[in-house]
Amino acid sequence: MRNVDILGESANNENAADRRGAQRFMTILRVGKLVTGKTQELCLIRNISTGGLMAHVYAQHQMGDRVEIELKSDERLSGEVVWVEEGRVGVRFEGEVEVSDILTHRTAPDGRKSRPPRIEVEGRARIKVGDVRHEVAVRDLSQGGIKVELDEPLKVGEDAVITIEGMHPVKGIVRWSQGGMAGLSFIKPIAFDELIRWLEAQGVEDDQL
Repeated sequence: MRNVDILGESANNENAADRRGAQRFMTILRVGKLVTGKTQELCLIRNISTGGLMAHVYAQHQMGDRVEIELKSDERLSGEVVWVEEGRVGVRFEGEVEVSDILTHRTAPDGRKSRPPRIEVEGRARIKVGDVRHEVAVRDLSQGGIKVELDEPLKVGEDAVITIEGMHPVKGIVRWSQGGMAGLSFIKPIAFDELIRWLEAQGVEDDQL
């Protein structure tokens, strides 16, 4: 396997090494959401700098693809795929970014906290709150939580057990419930590999946004 930096230069190239230093190259292990004009997928970001990132991906991409990367809710970075190799891609940002700002989860002025990227999906789940069971439709999903559509409202703050068809049951807490929708956070995040397998089984990488 070639030893490449984020933007596709040989890591043995002196200029590439200099550029990585100038861009404050950082190795991380972070789940992100990669969006193109027609598809969305979760990816695993391994390296990031002020100028771009490298990510493990599970869908097919081509050099020159325009993409958006989301590392936290409501904040996306635009860029271009500049290399593709064995399930990995290198993305160059449209402009330089501040890496520390990208990786820091902050509370918005309205009190909302940034959350991990979620994928819009369609599936079924069962939610047990106390002795009451609810059959619900899954509307979006992340490692840390789920949004569902249901007939009866849930009580905010209640403990719950969420069983998504095709996954192990997980414990969670009802965070909000209104207008026939509810959001629950998981007490323990879903394992990334399990979530990816489930998304692949649903064919999410081919879904239209």
